[in-house]
Amino acid sequence: MKYLKRTAALALCLLISTSASVGGVTAFADDEGEDILLAEEATEAAEDVQKSLVSGDFTYHLDDDGNAVIDGCSAETEEIVIPAELDGAPVTELTSEIFSAMPACRKITLPASLKTIAESNPLSYCEELEEIAIDGESECFAVVDGVLFSKDMTRLIEYPSKKAGKSYTVPDGVLTIGIAAVYATELEEIKLPASLDTLCRHSLSYNEKLRSIDMSGTAVSTIGLMAFTSCTSLTEVIFSEETYSIEMGAFMNCERLLSVDLPDGLYNVGQSAFMGTSMIKVRVPESVQKIGYSAFGYRSDDEAVPGFLIVGAANSAAQEYCTDSDEDYDYHNDFEFMSFESEEAAAEYESLNPQTSGNFEYAVIDGSASIIYCTSTDYLITVPSEIDGYAVTSIYKHAFENCSAGKIVIPDSVTTIGEGAFSAAVQYLELPGTLQSIDGEEPFLFCSQLREINVSEGGGGAFSSIDSVLYNSDKTLLIAYPAMKDSTDYKAPDTLKEIGVSAFNYNQYIQTADLSSVEIIGNYAFEGCQSLKEVKLSKDLKELGVNAFLSCTAMKSLRVYDKIESIGAYAFGYFYDEEYAAEIMENQEIYAQAGETTIMPYSVMEDFKLYTDEDSLAYSYASDCGIKTVTGTVAVGSVAITKSLIYVAIGALAAVIAAILGVFGFKKFRRKKADKDSGKVRKIIETPVEKDDEQENASEKEDVENED
Repeated sequence: MKYLKRTAALALCLLISTSASVGGVTAFADDEGEDILLAEEATEAAEDVQKSLVSGDFTYHLDDDGNAVIDGCSAETEEIVIPAELDGAPVTELTSEIFSAMPACRKITLPASLKTIAESNPLSYCEELEEIAIDGESECFAVVDGVLFSKDMTRLIEYPSKKAGKSYTVPDGVLTIGIAAVYATELEEIKLPASLDTLCRHSLSYNEKLRSIDMSGTAVSTIGLMAFTSCTSLTEVIFSEETYSIEMGAFMNCERLLSVDLPDGLYNVGQSAFMGTSMIKVRVPESVQKIGYSAFGYRSDDEAVPGFLIVGAANSAAQEYCTDSDEDYDYHNDFEFMSFESEEAAAEYESLNPQTSGNFEYAVIDGSASIIYCTSTDYLITVPSEIDGYAVTSIYKHAFENCSAGKIVIPDSVTTIGEGAFSAAVQYLELPGTLQSIDGEEPFLFCSQLREINVSEGGGGAFSSIDSVLYNSDKTLLIAYPAMKDSTDYKAPDTLKEIGVSAFNYNQYIQTADLSSVEIIGNYAFEGCQSLKEVKLSKDLKELGVNAFLSCTAMKSLRVYDKIESIGAYAFGYFYDEEYAAEIMENQEIYAQAGETTIMPYSVMEDFKLYTDEDSLAYSYASDCGIKTVTGTVAVGSVAITKSLIYVAIGALAAVIAAILGVFGFKKFRRKKADKDSGKVRKIIETPVEKDDEQENASEKEDVENED
C-alpha cells in the first residue's frame, strides 16, 4: 500500500502524458509525506449540462456575453473547419475537450472570431495533425508555416505532431512554449531562441527522435512538469545558466541520456526528474536545496540503479538525498556520495601513478618523492627524508587528511607542503626550518585538535615559531594559532604587522589579545573565539577582515581608531543566531526566488559597544549595522574615559596646580613683603633716632652760638 502511495503520482503523470491535452490534472507527493493531493483546473466539463447546445458536429454553450464556446466535435473527417458562428452566435472559445475524440484529424482551420483556446492545448489530441490554418485575419492568433502562435508571437501554442520536416527553429521573440505545444513530433532537432524563458508542462515531451536540446543561449528558468519526458533518443542536454528549477518528471524515461551538467544556481530538482535515464552518476551543484523522490538513480520500473554515485558539496542536499527515506512512502535511498574535493583528488591521484613503500604512498615528481598518502595507525609518524632512493621533498595535498596520528614530524628534506595536508586528529606538528611553502590560505583550518606547531631553527626557510605559534620567517605575519592551544593571553611580538586568515579561528581558550603592532587583521581571524574578552588594537590598524571577530560573545566592547581604511562584513558586534538560521532555512525558497541568496544567520549583539571617533569609518560602519557606539572617549589602560571628563580632570588639576602655585607664590610674596616691611620698620625705627641726634647737634650748635 505504501509503495502504491509513492507511485500514484507518477502513474497519474503517465496518464496525463498519454493524453496531454487533458492538462487540468496534476499530481504530486508533498514534502511532509502526506497522501497525494490532486488539483483539477476548472474546465468546461463542469458547465451545467442543461446549457449544452448542439449544432451540426459541434457541442457548445453560450457564455455570459452570448458567444459560443465549443465543448466538443464529433466530425470524423481528416480536415476540420471550425465555423465563425453557431446558430448566429460568434465562436470565440475552444475548451480543452473539443478534439479528444479526433486523433486522426490532419488539418484544422480556425475562425478569425476565435479569442480563446484552453491553455491545456486541445490541439495536442490530434496525433496525426499536419497543419493549422486561420480563416481570415485573427486579432488573437497567428499561424506561421502551419504552426500556431499567439498574435504577438510570444507564445508557441501548437506545432502539429505530423508536420513534415526533421528540424525546427522556434522564432526569435517567443517567450513561452506552451503546454504540449511540441508534443510527439517527428523532429530530430529543435533550436530554441534567446528570448525563450518558459517551458510549460509537456512542452517538448514524447519527441522520440529528438537527439539533443541546447538551452544554453536561452533565459529558461523553469523546466516544466514532464517537459521532455520520453524523448527516448535524447543523449545531450545543455542547460541555461538561468535555470532555477527542473520540475517533476522533466526528463523521465529519456532512456539514452547518459549524463547531464546541471547548472550552477539550480535550486530544485523535482520528483522523478531523471528517472528511467541511463545515468549512473550525477554532479549536483551546491546551490541545489531541494531534491524530490526518485529524482536520480532510479530505473523506469522504480528500482534503484546499483552503485549510483552522487557528487556534491559536503553536508548538502545532495548528500542528504543519498540516504533520504520516508516510511509512509516506503522510500529508502542508499546511494554512494563523493564530495567535489574528493572527486577531484581521486582523479588527480590516479594521474600521479602512486607507488607504495611501507606505510606511505608516494609519487615521483621531477625526480623527487612526494608523500601522497599515509596508511599508518601509529600515534607518532616520522616522515622519512628518503624513500626507495628518492629524496622526499614535498608533502602532497591531503596526504595525511585521513590519518589518525597525534604527532607528525616532517624532515629537513621537505620544502613544500600541499593544501589541507593534515587531519583533524593531529595535535603536534614538527616542521623543518627548510620549509619554503605551505599551500592554501587556511592550511590548518580543519586541524581542530592542534595544540602546537613548532619550526626547527635554521635552514633558511620561510617559517618560524614562537611559543608553538606559526609565523613567517621575519615574524611580520601570524599564520596559525593552534585551535587547542590553551594559553589565555596572547601578546603580539613588536614585529607583527598582520594576522592571517582564520589564524585564531575557534580557539576556545584565549581571553585577551594585545595586537598593538598589527596593521591588518584577516578574514575570520578570531571567528568563534567565545572566551575572548579583551582585544587591544593598534592605533595604526588599517584593515579588519570579514567575520574577524564574529561570535566572540564574551567580548562586549572594542576600540577602533580613526586610521582604519577597510572593515569587512560582520567584522565585530555580531553572533551566529540559531533562531534566525532556522528561519532562513524554513524560508530559503522564498528568499531564493526573491534573489536573496546570500542572507547570513548573524545578528547584532545587544550588549556590545564600539568605542571610536564620530567622524571615523568605524563609526559609519557601526551606525549602518545598528551597533551601539560610544564616542568622545580615550582609553586609559583598559578603561574608557570620556574626553569631557578628562578635560574637567585637566581643569581641576590645573586649578590644583594653580592653587599650589598660588599658595607658594603668596607665601613667597608674603616673605618678600615681610622682608621689605621689616626694612621699612628698621628705617622708621632708625630715622627718628638720627633726627633726634641732628636736632640735638643743632641745639648744641645754637647754644654755642648763643654763648658766643
